[in-house]
Amino acid sequence: MEKSAPMNRLLLLLILSVLAPSLFGQKISNVDFDAIKIEISDSSSIYYYPSLVKRFQKQDTTLSNVAFNYLYYGNVFQENYYPYGATDQQRLFVEAYKKNDSFAKTEELGLAVLNENPVNLDVLLKMVFLYNREKDVGKATIFAKLYVSFLEVIYASGTGEDCNNGFVVISVDDEYRITGDLGLTVVRQALVGSCDQLVFSRKGQKWKSRIKGLFFNVKMPLSYLAKSFQHSDDPLPDKNPDEDED
Repeated sequence: MEKSAPMNRLLLLLILSVLAPSLFGQKISNVDFDAIKIEISDSSSIYYYPSLVKRFQKQDTTLSNVAFNYLYYGNVFQENYYPYGATDQQRLFVEAYKKNDSFAKTEELGLAVLNENPVNLDVLLKMVFLYNREKDVGKATIFAKLYVSFLEVIYASGTGEDCNNGFVVISVDDEYRITGDLGLTVVRQALVGSCDQLVFSRKGQKWKSRIKGLFFNVKMPLSYLAKSFQHSDDPLPDKNPDEDED
């Protein structure tokens, strides 16, 4: 039993090492990550990533669908791309939100998370609900538009019918933003190649329009995980030679 954990870790490393090299230099469904990286890195482009982030943080609802596409998928090339777990800032926000703390405190924490990284669909949705609680229709509408714009980017990335045409997500959590938007209840999930296959309950679905399952391409979060594993056993850096010894 004690040997199973290292073996499972080795198996996962092998799977991820096969997936990771194939991530770049090709399109994933309808998303060309190479082209996106070039565009968002060009300081003369209207889609230069820091410029898009500034507009988003000002809650600019005139951002185009193309701009949201670059914001969402360009996030994988940023230092703050973090597809698994939550940052300390996000944990504080979620705790305050669940406890129904003061509006001012919760709003401040939520905006801080989005300043940390604007591509956080869970926090965006909670901000919509937060403003609805306060009956601030104006702000709720703005954040709903920002949130839905990211969903539209994912919907445009594929059909979800099979892995080759899966919806491309940069976080596994975003799969559930889509299924929630569609009103679907997940009953089974499996990793098929580089895709998550989700199977849905029949309850609440009309027979003629029933969606049995959808595929979500998760190459990007898997790549992040692979890099994390590759560096997990790196030795700590040597002490600065100029530092005094104890």
